[in-house]
Amino acid sequence: MILSVIILAAGQGTRMNSDIPKVFHEVGNYPMIYHVLDISQKLKAKSTTVVISNQLKNYKTFLLSKYQHIKFCYQHNQLGTAHAVLEAFKNYEIKETDTTLVLYGDTPSVTFKTLNAALRDFDKKNLDLSVISMIVKDLNNSYGRLLIKKGKLNKIIEKTEQTNEEKKIQLCNSGIMIIKTKHLFKKIKKIKNKNKKKEFYLTDLVEIFIKENYKVSNFNCKLGESMGVNDKEDLAKLEKQFQEDMRKKFLKKGVTLIDPSSVYFSKDTKIGKDVVIYPNVYFGPGVKVGDKVTIKSFCDIELTKIGNGSVIGPFARLRGDTVIDNNAKIGNFVEVKKSKINHDVKISHLSYIGDSVIEKNTNIGAGTITCNFDGFNKNKTYIGENCFIGSNTSLIAPIKIKKNSVIGAGTVVDKNVQEGSVVYRKSKLIKKDKT
Repeated sequence: MILSVIILAAGQGTRMNSDIPKVFHEVGNYPMIYHVLDISQKLKAKSTTVVISNQLKNYKTFLLSKYQHIKFCYQHNQLGTAHAVLEAFKNYEIKETDTTLVLYGDTPSVTFKTLNAALRDFDKKNLDLSVISMIVKDLNNSYGRLLIKKGKLNKIIEKTEQTNEEKKIQLCNSGIMIIKTKHLFKKIKKIKNKNKKKEFYLTDLVEIFIKENYKVSNFNCKLGESMGVNDKEDLAKLEKQFQEDMRKKFLKKGVTLIDPSSVYFSKDTKIGKDVVIYPNVYFGPGVKVGDKVTIKSFCDIELTKIGNGSVIGPFARLRGDTVIDNNAKIGNFVEVKKSKINHDVKISHLSYIGDSVIEKNTNIGAGTITCNFDGFNKNKTYIGENCFIGSNTSLIAPIKIKKNSVIGAGTVVDKNVQEGSVVYRKSKLIKKDKT
């Protein structure tokens, strides 16, 4: 099978009430269209065409920086899904494939497993058209209904065209279709816009194919996989489903979630073995957690790699390309930004570490601040191995504190400290007599 994928992403998304194009709203801190494009890559399609509107012109650069292989076609006027697919054929690569898969940029939950199975079914049965369908028990929905007669798919009825009796049908259209490419290109031109919305519906292909004795069928998927987004309420539902799926995934992998419903993941979150995660933890994008890590409550972590055996939190914030090595301790009310924390380092309380490197076996006392910003530039702090930094210390960057040094509590350090030094500030205690 030589596959082309067409992704429809030209919808205006007016119900999102946002300046951000609908398909760039995120699920799991990842744009919806990226979810769909990742699937397309995994399917190893020969050609991937994204149909966009003028609104998405300024986003082409973002898409091409991540997916260099994709082609774009414009749907300048939103005249329906069939019109959008016809516009996609301006990418002549599609005609060089034998099978076309039509996906939607606002339906990010469909899985590789389902689409791969549907494509195999399509090939095995030598079908000309297959509709990805699902059972919807809540009849108050906007999906098209699949009309089955004598055990075979007969037509798809869009919501605006449904009778009261047809609205009771539970077998619904996901919108995703698999079609023989040569038939798609010829027959899509037969679709008319004789309906209440005056749009060219791709679903009308089913009736056209059946009348011309082509082989048509449907392939069922789970309802959650076909959930699309029309507004922010739909987006919230999809995010909720995504988080539930991620929690189940990590629980099956052996991660301990003490209160699963209060832990939030990103699409790219990676977690090792024998990890314990306490309630109310948020994983932003770019987090990789090693083995035997404990993450305590109320931590916010993004763009961070955490090594084996480390303990994080409670109330820790890790961000900005931070690396925490093995067996480190990042304690309560500690923020670490864009820093390398080597193994067996302890930063136990109430500290800010930014743009820093801290070598192994160093202890950072409570209230220590790396003063990395001078009002113009972010400056670096380097602390060598086996150092002891006393409580309430301010380190004025750029600065280097070499190994085996001790900084006394309450010291402001604005000069480099040589190896094995002891630096402290001694203040006289002044006692005034009461009068």
